[in-house]
Amino acid sequence: YDDRRKVSPGVKFKDAELVGVPLIAVAGRDTVNNGTIEIRGRAAGDSEAVPAADAAQALADRLAALM
Repeated sequence: YDDRRKVSPGVKFKDAELVGVPLIAVAGRDTVNNGTIEIRGRAAGDSEAVPAADAAQALADRLAALM
């Protein structure tokens, strides 16, 4: 969870990559308007949009698969 104010999303994504965050959940304007959350995997470089109601379970499933 990156709640820094006055920091652009690009800087936040770059910092997450530098730290090695395995999954990033993005709730941007486009995704929220569509009722979805984007989940990005760092290792594989993949991205998927999941319904917002299912985002927590999708993150848990992907984290479990990494371990």
